[in-house]
Amino acid sequence: MAKRRSWNPGDRAPIRCAGVGRSCHDAPAVKALVRRLVPFPLRRAVWRVRRNVPRVAQPLSLAVRRTPAPKRPIFVIGCPRAGTSALLQLLLRSPELRSIHNEGHILWDAHHHPKNRGWDSDALGAEDVSERERAYIYLAVRLFVRNHRFVDKTAENCLRIPYLGELFPGATFLFLRRRAAGNVNSLIEAWKARPRFVKYRLPEPLEGLGEMSGNRWSFALIPGWRQLRSARLEEICAHQYIATNEAVLDAREGVDPSRWHEVAYEDLVASPVQTAERLCGGLGLDFDPAIEKYATSFDSRPSSTTLTAPMRDKWKQQNREPIERILPFTAPIERRLGYEPS
Repeated sequence: MAKRRSWNPGDRAPIRCAGVGRSCHDAPAVKALVRRLVPFPLRRAVWRVRRNVPRVAQPLSLAVRRTPAPKRPIFVIGCPRAGTSALLQLLLRSPELRSIHNEGHILWDAHHHPKNRGWDSDALGAEDVSERERAYIYLAVRLFVRNHRFVDKTAENCLRIPYLGELFPGATFLFLRRRAAGNVNSLIEAWKARPRFVKYRLPEPLEGLGEMSGNRWSFALIPGWRQLRSARLEEICAHQYIATNEAVLDAREGVDPSRWHEVAYEDLVASPVQTAERLCGGLGLDFDPAIEKYATSFDSRPSSTTLTAPMRDKWKQQNREPIERILPFTAPIERRLGYEPS
């Protein structure tokens, strides 16, 4: 059970989002306003500048003393669109945690962009860690996190758990799982929301997406993606769901159980306060009043990456037929995740 932390007026300043000067509580509203008022090309240009800020640590790491590895970092992992962004925002209400202001791939892609490996995939193993990148990443995390505990959420990390375990000794992993229908539906809708969520421009085009065909790929680049070049969108998204969750479950066997925690998206939505308190206890965090307050309205508080308002069985209204086609295909991994397939 997490230790509850009492609060007194003036006890501390509002929680700040890592890398920015505004309160995390206001961030979703601010982002929504910016999306309405600022043209996408300008937002994209600003984002490209901001996302590269952590890379200032790359040349600095050549000149300064080696920074120690971050102590007890937390990695939130889960299939893209499983709800990991919302879970991260919940955890960031803790004054004990900080993150860089981008997902962590801005750090490791500097050394491991798939274009440098024949566009194979986003998967990485323990053998891919170099001493050069250790120096760079440790310094980048220290610059942004300071003396707080580092927490990160990057969708591609489902495919990189052995790599992260080697790079961050003592890391704790928090795995968020979600039923296939809702998760794959959210992936489909996010793929359609281009240019948002586009991760790569592939060297070979996707040819089975109709008007969406082309070389743009969203979210984790999974092993074997070339075999999906003629696949329909729901098939690509189903393969992403299967590949990322299988990678997590396979890697779990190599992680000390004391450093592995799991939560179901459905539990987080149905009982957010109780689930948040349990997670804080497992992660060694105080159950801060800010976490409890945020969790109280969690099910009605969309994250900054939410496309439409939360709704029960949204997939039945948005993509019923495509989802029903892929459910037999996703059934085996759902069972491994502890669900009884629909």
